[in-house]
Amino acid sequence: MNIEALAAELAEDNRAYRAGNPRITDHEYDQKVEKLREIYPAHPFLNQVEPEPEGVFSGEKVRHQTPMLSTKKAYNAEEIDTFIRSVLQTAQALGIPRDGVRFRATPKLDGLSGRYDGAGHLYTRGNGTEGQDISNALAKGLIIDGPGNPGDGEIVVDEQFFQEHLYGKTFNGRPLKHPRNFMVGFIGADTLGEHHRLAVAAQAARFVPYTEINQVTGDSLSLLENLEEISRTLRNDCAYRTDGIVIEAEDPQIKAFLGATDSHHRWQIAYKTKGETADVMVREVTWQVGRTGRITPVIELDPVELSGAVIQRVTAHNAATVKAKGIAPCTIIRLIRAGEVIPTMDTIIKPSGQVKIPDLCPCCSGPLQWEGENLICSAGVLCQDQVEGAMEHFCQTLEIEGFGPKIVEKLVAENGIRYFSDVFTLGLEECIALGISPGVAKNLAKAVDNRKKTPIDDWRVLAAFGIRNLGRGDAKNLLRHIRIDGLNGITTEFIRGIEGFGPITSGQIAGDLQSNQDEIHRVVRHLHIVHSMDDAGQKPLQGEKMVFTGTFQSADRKTLEKTAEDLGATVQSGVNAGTTLLVIGDKPGAKKTTAAESLGIQTMDEGTYLDWIKSVPLTSKPAIHKSAPESLF
Repeated sequence: MNIEALAAELAEDNRAYRAGNPRITDHEYDQKVEKLREIYPAHPFLNQVEPEPEGVFSGEKVRHQTPMLSTKKAYNAEEIDTFIRSVLQTAQALGIPRDGVRFRATPKLDGLSGRYDGAGHLYTRGNGTEGQDISNALAKGLIIDGPGNPGDGEIVVDEQFFQEHLYGKTFNGRPLKHPRNFMVGFIGADTLGEHHRLAVAAQAARFVPYTEINQVTGDSLSLLENLEEISRTLRNDCAYRTDGIVIEAEDPQIKAFLGATDSHHRWQIAYKTKGETADVMVREVTWQVGRTGRITPVIELDPVELSGAVIQRVTAHNAATVKAKGIAPCTIIRLIRAGEVIPTMDTIIKPSGQVKIPDLCPCCSGPLQWEGENLICSAGVLCQDQVEGAMEHFCQTLEIEGFGPKIVEKLVAENGIRYFSDVFTLGLEECIALGISPGVAKNLAKAVDNRKKTPIDDWRVLAAFGIRNLGRGDAKNLLRHIRIDGLNGITTEFIRGIEGFGPITSGQIAGDLQSNQDEIHRVVRHLHIVHSMDDAGQKPLQGEKMVFTGTFQSADRKTLEKTAEDLGATVQSGVNAGTTLLVIGDKPGAKKTTAAESLGIQTMDEGTYLDWIKSVPLTSKPAIHKSAPESLF
């Protein structure tokens, strides 16, 4: 399976799960995610909060004041140890003694993420940036645990009630297998069914704030030494369905320094529960080609049932793993199914002496080369699997509809498209001649024409090329300093001079941009590009890294953020050590203001900020007190 087909499967799996009708187990889903991460760490699917599907809930969309992020997952103590070490290293950099670093562990509730505003309004997480108003669930009888303070939490149903009254019973033609199925139906129902009313009468349907669940606190040593016992105790004492525990650093200064990615907080991790194990024999190792040329080994197994699912294959992640662990036909491996899901390879029980690492690409028969732990096919456009994967990624990133796996496979196989720019010259008659039905061909032509006419951000275009280490965020960062039509001759030194690019990746990116220069120009000529970079004199906020918090009188926050970006600022979702300014409106987020105070970040109220940006060209910020934390000096 190529990359974009895997990503499409994940999107559908996520949609089904969040709609309350999962088609695979949690662990199977997590395995697919890890496989995608191994093949293509910068894939857009991995760098976003997993969205809720459209149409499940009918409430009005609401933009969250602060993003609601996912939680990064770990499945073994080694991954938890890595997380803890990163926190301790951060503490050391901040001057915080090791014995002063505390961690908090809580049950990981397996429900629907929500946010309560403390004033009778409840919202779904949605895509992390926008959720839906589901406050009507409170009128239906959903109970808010605790004093009703604002905060994030989980919408759940009491596990004992679910097992005794709901599990396995059929409603609307479907048996209830998981509490999540019930809660999705409860929130989305216009009229409550009998089973919903039963839960309301028992006060079993609840919104549980994360602050109201049991917790264990301790230092790094006690946490690691007692990890399994802590996990078992927290889960056993919880009245709701769980699938692990959540561990986080308590210190607000550490949290502020670590910050977050687009999808998760770096100061927090979920330890997913280990599940059933099984020893199984390897039948063969097959090899798949990703869009970047990376060769991924897939271990084909004798079928084995694990936690209710029949497992026939797992990924070995990279060729070095196969070689080092001696994975071949007749190897005995131990599988573990964590989080009620797909299996991972836990350990080798009996290696084989007949390991075969391919010399040639399984698709194009071109020579393979080692790059670190991975085998790479460098054939590029001569390798059909690479072309298909790259073309799907390109069209998906540019939001050109219709170019799914089957269509792209047909077009590539018939030599209709080989380069990205071919998409824009592909005519209706040519599509039909290549075996595409007239109706589909017409839709493809229309989608391409719409893409040509509709303005598109330059960073999205550059990210579509799938250059290693140049995803959407890095493309946006780069194009603030150089135009996409001026990349010819770009050097390692130029990229290295931009904050956020390291010495190794800078050289690789510069080389790949040079190699793709002609194709970039061909693509750009077909598009209506919106350039990130303007003349320096028109960018008075260049270099500023700003965060907005609270509600504002002059405009909504999204408008203020867009204005700041237009003036050259980088707008961040959360405060960290690199933030230069926090703009504070009414009812600001306590986490952001506390982090700014801890890190000595300058703050402005709305009026001061507006007066400042009106004084274009800007020379310096107003002299507002900025205190530095003593622990840093």
